[in-house]
Amino acid sequence: MLGTVRKRPDDQLDYDVAFERWLSDGDTITDATAIADPVGVTIDRVEVFGDVVKTWVSGGEAGASHKINVTATTAQGRVKEVTFNLRIVEC
Repeated sequence: MLGTVRKRPDDQLDYDVAFERWLSDGDTITDATAIADPVGVTIDRVEVFGDVVKTWVSGGEAGASHKINVTATTAQGRVKEVTFNLRIVEC
């Protein structure tokens, strides 16, 4: 678990997860996904920048908490899931 981040309901923000410590020399991330649990926020897009996965999130209701599960798949067959908490705040 990476910790807790906060956003307001109207924000569309990006959150970076660095995977460099799980990659061996020469391995690269080839695919990444993100899922919110429970549903209630929108995962707008997921992008890979080298060893970092950027997840764009929007929506949500103030007072709600979500776990964002980010999964990276590598060229050498590794699959690593990392989770962070997202708390929706009013201000």
